[in-house]
Amino acid sequence: MASVKGQSRREKAAATRRRMLDAAYDLFCRDGYRATTMDAIAARAGVAVQTLYFTFHTKDELFQAVHDRTVLGDENLPPPMQPWYLAAVAATDAREAVRHICRGVLSISRRVAPMIPAFHEVAGDPAGEVWERSLQLRHDGMIGLVDALTKKAPLRKGVTRSHAADALYLLLGPDLYWTMVLERGWTERHFAGWTERVALHDLFGLEPL
Repeated sequence: MASVKGQSRREKAAATRRRMLDAAYDLFCRDGYRATTMDAIAARAGVAVQTLYFTFHTKDELFQAVHDRTVLGDENLPPPMQPWYLAAVAATDAREAVRHICRGVLSISRRVAPMIPAFHEVAGDPAGEVWERSLQLRHDGMIGLVDALTKKAPLRKGVTRSHAADALYLLLGPDLYWTMVLERGWTERHFAGWTERVALHDLFGLEPL
């Protein structure tokens, strides 16, 4: 009985944490970082503000936690452990691997892109370090993806490993998603197909299946 009660308490705490993160994400996206108060987040999540502070301690820590969740998803998995990444690595054909990568990274950009204005707002503040660290980690991740892809097909003549990583960093980044999908109104399907075609053609000289 004690273990069941303990599990129930853990599940309740996890559900409360998710509500607080959802509320913070919604308000950061809508109102920005500075205009969003801890009181407003607590009210939206339906918890006491003391609970919010007990869980995340500071607004900056909450901001970090919200960003982490946008990248890791509800499963709390780093990109190299997410299904799309594993499918890309397991694929024997570069075209199939690129398709998994473009659609998988798109699922992350869909969550991250609406937060971009909030990150830009605090670029010079300690909270802005969250974004700066994420940019470096994302570029490092693109190098790993290039290495995985070049095991399936050689890069196009004249395209270096560094160039390919830079191209994927731009092509699959949340900033381009923001511009093309959120601002210009492209559908996600159109955007994903376009990134796939550009990556295959410009980096590998290949056409989609």
